[in-house]
Amino acid sequence: MAQYPVLLAGQRITAALLASMLPLEQWKTANTDRAATTTFADDPDLTVSLEANATYRVEMYLHYAALDAARFKTMWNVPVNWTGLRSAIGPDQGQILSSTSSGGTGRWGVHNLSTACTYGTRDHATNQCVAIEEGVVTTIAAGTLALQWAQATSNATATRLGSGSYMRVKRLA
Repeated sequence: MAQYPVLLAGQRITAALLASMLPLEQWKTANTDRAATTTFADDPDLTVSLEANATYRVEMYLHYAALDAARFKTMWNVPVNWTGLRSAIGPDQGQILSSTSSGGTGRWGVHNLSTACTYGTRDHATNQCVAIEEGVVTTIAAGTLALQWAQATSNATATRLGSGSYMRVKRLA
C-alpha cells in the first residue's frame, strides 16, 4: 500500500514535509442559502486546492434544508482529467422526513464525481437533514475540488447548506 509522503531514513524533517501529512479541512461557519436556481455553483466554503498527479480521499458531511418542492442536489467540481467515484448517502430523493423523525428510505448510490445526486428533505426551509458523500479522487492536473450544489427544482424558498457542514481531504499518494 502506498504511503504519502514517503519517508526515508535520514530525511530532513521540514515544516513542508510535516504539513504534507495533514488532511485539508474546510467547514461552514455560516449558512449559505440559494433560492430560485437549479444551476450548480461551488459552495464558497467547501473547496480546497488539489495538486497534480495525486490521489486523495475525500469526505463530506452536509447539513442541508429544503422544501420537498425544491430538494437539494450536489455534484463535485474537480480538476480536469480526474478519475474516481463518490458514494452518496442520505434521504432518498423522493423521501420526505417528518420534523420529528430521522427515519425514511435512503440513497446508497456510487456515482461519477460530476453526476448530480438529488436528496430527499424534511420539507422545511430550516429543519436540516444530513447527506454524506465520500470518494477517492486521482488528479492529473492541479486545480480546485469543490462541492457544487443547487435546488433540484427552482423554488422561491431558499435551500440551505448549513453551518457545520464539513469537508476533509487526505492525500494518499
